[in-house]
Amino acid sequence: MDEFERHGIAVVEGRDAAARALRSPELTSDPGLGSPSVLLRDGDGHARVRGVLREIIATLEPFPDAVRADVETVVDALGTSFDLVRDFARPVAGLVTAAVLGVPLDDVFLDHLEATTANLDVFGGTDRQGQASAFRLSVQLSRAPAEPGSGLAALRAAHAAGRLDDDELAINPVVLAHAAYENSLNFLASAGLSLASGVARTSARDLAAEICPARYVLRFGSEGPVAISLTDGLPFGLGRHACPGSGVALAEAEIALRALADVLSGGCRVEDVRWKTHPVFRGLASARVLVSV
Repeated sequence: MDEFERHGIAVVEGRDAAARALRSPELTSDPGLGSPSVLLRDGDGHARVRGVLREIIATLEPFPDAVRADVETVVDALGTSFDLVRDFARPVAGLVTAAVLGVPLDDVFLDHLEATTANLDVFGGTDRQGQASAFRLSVQLSRAPAEPGSGLAALRAAHAAGRLDDDELAINPVVLAHAAYENSLNFLASAGLSLASGVARTSARDLAAEICPARYVLRFGSEGPVAISLTDGLPFGLGRHACPGSGVALAEAEIALRALADVLSGGCRVEDVRWKTHPVFRGLASARVLVSV
């Protein structure tokens, strides 16, 4: 709240008020910067780019058996001592992000993806590291080979067909990767902590509403910027900017958390729990789990 106040951003909280704000035609995601990012625009341009990204996400619905097997393999190999972020959430989120793009992602790529802040620095404009990381990933993806049928190939095909312009092709692969990775990383680690702490298991959808890894979204109106809370049961947003990948995210979470529950079934304890301090993203920095033998 202090961070928003410092930048002159009003806050909308409460489910009903937040739902009205998310659906309001008087509030836009476009801050007037002329950004090619699907996150920072509205109207026909937003609908056109979102349509391309939604088609790519749909290739993971239903969740592919091969990716399911890879996720389960990662979790099954955790052993008796592991970090919920580094050893569980990061590799699982990375696997699914790689599947969305259709390209392998190494630790250096994921490091830069975590540094990228998408639309969240728009009110401050001072996150040079995040901007540099986003640019680096844009260049890397522009040079990556695109396998037939991959998300990256679909983006290039959309560009060739005139559905994306040059700038949209440059930035939206990073936006897609960040969206697939950041919230999953934060959610999986936090949900894993709930399991390891003995909290009763609920559905991934209920956990997403409870944990809500992205706590606010930004909108802009005639009286200035507004931060709309998602923490009252709106983890995927509403309206024209509702998360198009919610189905994939929930399927990913169900698979990973079910496998983690099996690993923890004999009991465990948690040590060194540390949280991130980002004003928008809620997530663990680290949490070590020691599984009972």
